[in-house]
Amino acid sequence: GSIEAVIEFARAGIPVVPLPMPLMGETGPATVAGTLVVNNAENLASLVISEFASSGAPVVYSSAAGGIDFKTGGAAEGAPEYGLVQMGCAQLARYYGLPSEVCGGDCDSKALDVQCGFERAMTLTTSILTGADIITGLGGLNAANLMCPELLVIDNEIIGAILRIGRGFEVNDDTLAVDVINKVGPGGHFLGERHTLEHYKAETWVPEISDRESFGTWQKMGSRTMDKVAREKIKQILATHKPEPISEGAEKEISRILNRAEAELLK
Repeated sequence: GSIEAVIEFARAGIPVVPLPMPLMGETGPATVAGTLVVNNAENLASLVISEFASSGAPVVYSSAAGGIDFKTGGAAEGAPEYGLVQMGCAQLARYYGLPSEVCGGDCDSKALDVQCGFERAMTLTTSILTGADIITGLGGLNAANLMCPELLVIDNEIIGAILRIGRGFEVNDDTLAVDVINKVGPGGHFLGERHTLEHYKAETWVPEISDRESFGTWQKMGSRTMDKVAREKIKQILATHKPEPISEGAEKEISRILNRAEAELLK
């Protein structure tokens, strides 16, 4: 069924994402490099099928490969090896000149706890800094067996911080600010300097749901933890968000496709 779907999608010009899932030591070798070989072979096989079906058909080089827990045999999607495999796949996609989709942000934790946070931060960092075009797994818990809406908001926060790291910083006469440092001098502060006003927005990442208040202020505001803040954000989004309606032309085309498909199925 999957091969037939690849052929039909290729002929229709719909991008195909093979998403191989070899696991180190089970369906792939126990090494990161060996698992990348298997993952690469599956991607190239799908690419060849698409190309035979329709020359130039769009294909996204992809990966959901990773490690396992050798004590249980289960997938370990919050493991550092998982992030390493995704890094390798993003680089291979760049080598072939293909867009990439990798998994990142998933975790093995079953709840919004410390394990959840550090595992997804680790795998999201490797995926984003390697330059993957599309990252899946956001909002996922328990190796993607659970979906948590609050976690989508938290993932958005984590990703914002990682993107800031990925942007790096520029070094030139203006950013070195030696003249401003000399002007302010020892014991002074930079809050009133024009240089600060000109640069703080571009240089400083501002979180949306993270708390940076003093402990006393945090207590006065209800001692809310991040999961509670995220839950409130979800409720606000669901209550106020109004999705942009699709165009009338697109709606008619969708109806035409559905009617044609229904007629073919009823033959």
